[in-house]
Amino acid sequence: MSIKAMTFDVWGTIFPVEPAIKVVADVLTKALGNRVPWSTIYSFIQDERRALKLARRERQELIPPTYNLFNIRRKLRERGILADFDVYEAQDLIDKAVGALEISPFLDAVEAAKAARDDGYKLGIVSNVLLWRSRATRELLTKYGIADLFDVQIYADDVGYVKPSIKLFEMASSLLAGDVIPDVYIHVGDDLFEDFLGAIMSGFQAVLVDRAGVYIKREYHEAIPCRAYIARDLRALPLIAHQIESCVSR
Repeated sequence: MSIKAMTFDVWGTIFPVEPAIKVVADVLTKALGNRVPWSTIYSFIQDERRALKLARRERQELIPPTYNLFNIRRKLRERGILADFDVYEAQDLIDKAVGALEISPFLDAVEAAKAARDDGYKLGIVSNVLLWRSRATRELLTKYGIADLFDVQIYADDVGYVKPSIKLFEMASSLLAGDVIPDVYIHVGDDLFEDFLGAIMSGFQAVLVDRAGVYIKREYHEAIPCRAYIARDLRALPLIAHQIESCVSR
């Protein structure tokens, strides 16, 4: 019997990340007593997020969100801003606010996950963390009824590893397929390094969602025959999955 597995990233793939970044700026602006303009804090958070993602990419090690928030407080102080807020309290507020977001998921991702499930795929979440903990993401997926589509959810702060580590993908494969290697394992995400190259380097298939058209202009592109694809819209995912399955069955 064929065993097929598929995992999805969350932020940028299922949910847009921008509303969550704004939540972080909201919480920190209030924690600073509104002494600093929201726009200044927002820009600072965006810069820090880019720097943190780059550092994570280079070191491939988990830095817990609370520690990242501690460093953000330190850097604000270095800029002469009186940042005396309680890091743990601020982290709890960020997690709570992210988990309660009124946000629209990307419908192409939800439809693609439903189609894959109907097609016999075991589904999982494989996601990194940065400024909010995994419990916030879990709550949001549950709130919108998306969690029910997935058999397992694996987050970096739960297991101590970050994408693109092979350990995350191997763990997902094991939890979804048991002691056997799935005939097909496709990981879907929006980050070229963490999701796309991470899955490929782990020996699995990968689909990079490129809604902004940074890498391709057409509907989808086969980057590596039978292994790696780039799609503008995840409604193309069933077609890509069947193409991969055809390769495997040869």
